[in-house]
Amino acid sequence: MSGPRWYHGIWHLVGLLVWDLLFRVLNRVTVIGREHIPPRGATNILICANHISAIDPFLIGSVAMPRFSPVWWRAPAKEELFVHPLMRTLLNSWGAFPVKRGQRDFASMERMMRLLERSVIVIFPEGRWSKTDQLLPGRPGVGRIIHTARPTVIPVAIVGTDRIVPRDHAMPRLGRRATIAFGSPVKLDEFYSQPDTLELSQRIVNTVMASIGELYEQLKRA
Repeated sequence: MSGPRWYHGIWHLVGLLVWDLLFRVLNRVTVIGREHIPPRGATNILICANHISAIDPFLIGSVAMPRFSPVWWRAPAKEELFVHPLMRTLLNSWGAFPVKRGQRDFASMERMMRLLERSVIVIFPEGRWSKTDQLLPGRPGVGRIIHTARPTVIPVAIVGTDRIVPRDHAMPRLGRRATIAFGSPVKLDEFYSQPDTLELSQRIVNTVMASIGELYEQLKRA
């Protein structure tokens, strides 16, 4: 399937309106750097963000995903979420796909490289939520994906979503403030002529995390 069907568009619109209600009406979310959001229909885009709450991917989608997008916006999710058939169908309808946590999932990395050719992928290079106000190291698998697929990498920093849905809470809180900032594409051309090694993959993701970190520190100081 090259892109979402019309019924996917309607389904996505309903979901995005619900998230808009949570983020824009019931809470106060500020968006910075809208000019760096990928244009409608763009592909081979990798949006890389820090991760502090379960709702982070939905915030990115609510802010950046075009309504009735002609291309899929996708995101990896832990494979445990795909065990139940109904949940699997729901996640698939939103463009999510399973990955194994805590290990280098080469099959999922290869899949992401293929999907990037015709999609936008939202990913969290840290691989898990940060329990503090500090960023975690990026995973080298993300660097390998970037080195092979050579996407446009958009850094994103998020603060405050952990106050809307804290780590051990299922229901969102209301009246909280959060901010999301989109940065200019990360410059990575210097790495592409170098051999594909684990060290290089780590250097690439470190560069991406540094861009996220700059945005993150700006938000924390604001």
